[in-house]
Amino acid sequence: MKITGRLKGIGFAVAAFFIGRAFVMNLNPFAIGALVAWALLGENIWLIFIGLMGGIASLGSFDRLFEYGSIMLFLIVILALKNSIELRGRNILTALITGGVTFVIHGISSFVVDEYVSIFDMSVMAVLSFASALVFYKGIEGLKEDSLSIVTDNETALGFIAFFAAVFWGMPLEVYNITVAQAFFVFSILFAWYKFGFAVGLTWTVVSSAFMGVKTGDTSYLAAYLVIALSVYAVLIFIEGGRLIHAASFLIVYYIVAFTHFDMLLTDNGIKALYSAVLFFILAPNNLMLRLDERAGYYEPDNTPEWGRIVVERVNNLADAFKRIEYTFAGEAGAGIGFNDVGNIIENFTNQLNEMVPIKKTIEASIIEELSKKEVLVKNILMIKNQDERYEVYINARVRRGRLVTAETVKSIVEDKMRVRLMIKDESKSIVSRRYDMICLMEKPDFRCETAVRRISRYEDEVSGDNFYIGDIPNGQKLLLIADGMGNGEKASRDSNQLIDSLEELLNAGFDKEMSIRVVNSYLAEKNKGESFSTLDMIIIDLYTGCGRIYKQGAATTFVKRGEWIEMVKSTSLPVGVTADAVCEKCMKKFYSNDMIVMVSDGMLESILFENKEDYMKELMLSSDAMTPDELADEILDNIRSISGNRLKDDATMIVCKIVKTL
Repeated sequence: MKITGRLKGIGFAVAAFFIGRAFVMNLNPFAIGALVAWALLGENIWLIFIGLMGGIASLGSFDRLFEYGSIMLFLIVILALKNSIELRGRNILTALITGGVTFVIHGISSFVVDEYVSIFDMSVMAVLSFASALVFYKGIEGLKEDSLSIVTDNETALGFIAFFAAVFWGMPLEVYNITVAQAFFVFSILFAWYKFGFAVGLTWTVVSSAFMGVKTGDTSYLAAYLVIALSVYAVLIFIEGGRLIHAASFLIVYYIVAFTHFDMLLTDNGIKALYSAVLFFILAPNNLMLRLDERAGYYEPDNTPEWGRIVVERVNNLADAFKRIEYTFAGEAGAGIGFNDVGNIIENFTNQLNEMVPIKKTIEASIIEELSKKEVLVKNILMIKNQDERYEVYINARVRRGRLVTAETVKSIVEDKMRVRLMIKDESKSIVSRRYDMICLMEKPDFRCETAVRRISRYEDEVSGDNFYIGDIPNGQKLLLIADGMGNGEKASRDSNQLIDSLEELLNAGFDKEMSIRVVNSYLAEKNKGESFSTLDMIIIDLYTGCGRIYKQGAATTFVKRGEWIEMVKSTSLPVGVTADAVCEKCMKKFYSNDMIVMVSDGMLESILFENKEDYMKELMLSSDAMTPDELADEILDNIRSISGNRLKDDATMIVCKIVKTL
């Protein structure tokens, strides 16, 4: 990506050089407009300035260099001022300032060089600078940000054509016997028709042919290349193909037209320009030559059936979550969940939908073209960023000719074009069938969790009062949870299990973490009247960032091992369900690859027959060479069983989680 950005920057600097040479009637307002347009789009303004000044200097006029250098430097100063940040996005105001500065300095410079300039000439220069800043902005924005907009938006298409017309006008016909302008002219016609289709291709052919006629003094170029371009287009309607077919058709038609009507096309320069342009057209990078005509498709996310299906599906999921919560709480959650809480959930849900935005359409077109090579027909494709700036891709597609294409194949193509690691969502179809189905992808997290669990009852003939949960919750988060019910047996197991089920439902529904704990605590305190309770030990890890939130109520110490260092996270709060206003302790931790997290219930620590149980646990973990959660869990459990004589003081549960960086 950095290399691509540098190449584009160099390309813009070269274009700036030619625009610097694009004088008409001894005026070049296009250089001024181009500088402002590039500045508004955040390009390297000094690189562009050097390119423009180099172009002006190549014409050998110090007076021009002084005048345009003064204008552009003054504009650079204005754009660099602190309050100029407000000019970004206010293109008309910036263009007006450009026109005003041009008018004033153009007039002043005429006195400095002792050359009379009329008010009319000053006004023309100012108006053209104003207009070219706006027009070039649209064209460069389309070229830089979203090339498909050149096909779908008339203003962008005109800006694109005007920009390249200025570049072409500033090109010399020859440099050391190299046909620069004519080779670019032929290539640009091939490029415009192939990449952008009929409308842009025809318009550019007319504009560039007219310019070529003026530059060479032969107006027959317009007629010649209109005949060639339209004839090639007619041929390709019946013979579809890629670049080779397009180039071969152009060569054949070129020679037919040249031999029959326009022999000026057969000059040495004409032939050299033809073969140089065709060769570069064939060998140009695929990303540059991606076709963006009407066959590529263009979709507005809020107008596609897929967007409606996504919205309906998420609304149904939210409704189902509320139903499950009602069932889990046995109809008694009303005291804990108020209208304000529900309102916050719905507001957060709608914000998630509203904040989804489409990404670059050129990527869509690239994916569609690549999938077509696999005989996959794409009805619609929707690529969005959610509120966490993470990608989601929804592709409605089917195969033809009875082929079998897996969702994994689609994922690989999308990953390659987007340059983002993706994974197949659970609700996605696993294969692309002959009927239109949805392939759903999401950005792959940077981390994953390897886990191991050990749960032992104090009494072999009694169920453990501890319960645990390991699972995924929305937005790429891993939930680790241990609940230790008061006492042992069935009653303690029901209490701890109800705590886990309640929290799982609330968190999966999208409720805030702290509010979910408060609701469950309030509900259990009211239900059990403080006569029974459960400890809460919960960690939620964001697998995209590695950040984790640790929540504790009456829970045992959690241990985090990082190399030769151990951190202990302790709790002094009351368990869940003792009182309605019990406080949950929480903290944030950043986890790194290969960190080991050990969560234990009280029974595990109480079975250590030493005064400082936590220090013993710490030394045990530091002395361990275990590389996997299973190895560490077995080593800890075997050691505790050994020192306790295999007699646990209470039900014991342990979760060992290793944070692993994904490749």
